[in-house]
Amino acid sequence: MSLLNDALKRASESDRNRPRPTPTRVSMEPVAHQRGKSLALVLGAGSFLALGLAVWFFWQLWAASHSPAPTHLEAIPVVAPKPAPPPVIREEIPPPQVAAPAPAPAPVPTLSPAPAPLEPAKPVEPAWPADLKLTGIFFRKTNPLALINGKTVGVGDDMDGIRVTKIENDRVTVEWNGKVRELKVNESGF
Repeated sequence: MSLLNDALKRASESDRNRPRPTPTRVSMEPVAHQRGKSLALVLGAGSFLALGLAVWFFWQLWAASHSPAPTHLEAIPVVAPKPAPPPVIREEIPPPQVAAPAPAPAPVPTLSPAPAPLEPAKPVEPAWPADLKLTGIFFRKTNPLALINGKTVGVGDDMDGIRVTKIENDRVTVEWNGKVRELKVNESGF
């Protein structure tokens, strides 16, 4: 260990004998960054250009939506209306009296075949109040239902004065004013 101590002593003595450099004072001054100034200048010019384009765009949009006022008006000559002509007064002249002609002699009847008797007119049957279309039957032994004109009906139900009297597995019977119709699936009753 003595060898180590000896080496350390020699090293410290040599450090003391060595001349020390005198520190020089360097003043710290900020360095001007040209890049930062140019970047700010470019951003400022770009913002100004973008703002100018936005103003121009909105000005064009506003001008297109508002029609410009006419720059000059043509003079339209004013024409006075023509005065109405004076009314014409006419005297009424009574129509001439004409004698009534003598009555013509009555024609002599000739023998011609008798006209055919007219057929009696058929009584006009009143139209049913609604066009019925059967689109489905839900058949059960108790409480069967049918789908007529988009409405679900059962036996005894009324639709516009038309009463459902019977529902079978393939047909529905309806009655109106004593008249009976049978409707089948996908067929109209009329």
